[in-house]
Parts: sequence; C-alpha cells; structure tokens
Amino acid sequence: MSKKLILLFLLSCFCMTGQTNDNSKVETYTSRKGIYQIKYAPENWILTESTDWDVQFNDKYNLVNAYFIEYDYFISDKKLKSTIEDEYKEFGKIKNLKIYKKKINDLTVNYFECELDYKDFLYKYQGFIYNGKGGSIQMQYGAQAEAIEQNQNIIDELNNGISIIN
Repeated sequence: MSKKLILLFLLSCFCMTGQTNDNSKVETYTSRKGIYQIKYAPENWILTESTDWDVQFNDKYNLVNAYFIEYDYFISDKKLKSTIEDEYKEFGKIKNLKIYKKKINDLTVNYFECELDYKDFLYKYQGFIYNGKGGSIQMQYGAQAEAIEQNQNIIDELNNGISIIN
C-alpha cells in the first residue's frame, strides 16, 4: 500500500511539474546608456534597430509598432503636450490627447493617449515619457484603432517589462 502511495505521489508531482513548466522565453533590451532595460517576449514582439528611435518593436503580425528612445535632456511637464503634438505634425493634427500620471513598475510616468486621422484611417497612439536618471525616455505605441484595442494586453506586457537597472 505504501509503495502505491509513494508511486502515486511521484506521478502526481511529475504531472504537476509538467503543467507548471513555463516555456515562454524572455529577452532583454538594454538602453544605450545602460540605465534602462526592457524585458519582452519574442513570441509577441520582434525587436529591430531604428534610425529615428533607439529601438523599435513590432508585434508578430506587424500591426502594432512600439518605439523606445532615450533622450539626453529632460522634457518638462509644461512641454509634454507640444512635444507629443510635434511628433505627429507631419502626419496630421492629433485629437483627443489625454496625458495623465500612471505607475509602471516603480516608475511614475506621464502616460498619453491620442488619435490621428491619416489617409482616411483612424490611428491610435499611446505611450509614456519619463524623466529619470540621464534624461528622459519615451515609449510609444501606434497602430490602426482596431489593432491597438485588440492588442492592449501585449502593449501592457511590454510596458511592464521596462525597469531601471540598479
């Protein structure tokens, strides 16, 4: 009887281990100044180098783009709105711009959301600007409105992957 119980216990432990085994892979991008890191799941995000930003991520279907940059200066709260508007001016006028404080990990960031009509398509953008050690950083997401709404979970996942390197 005791041998059967031990065997049953071992089999149940083996089955539980198989169920809790997490095969998801996580990769890390380290910012050029070595201050920040972004942990991301390569099954959700593809990292590519960018000419205008430090790094660019695309979701696996290439519907949502995420951009990260580390500035050598600070962006004041007074200049947030004009800084964001300037980024989109070549594509048109943004509307419904909302800026609010949001906590991401241990960072209190200025989170923004806005919309842009471009070539008869409605695009949504969101992201944040954070003033920290070494200057400001910005993370920005953009896509057609439907793609942003359907992929909010992986956007939140990438946001939650950013942290300061201690």
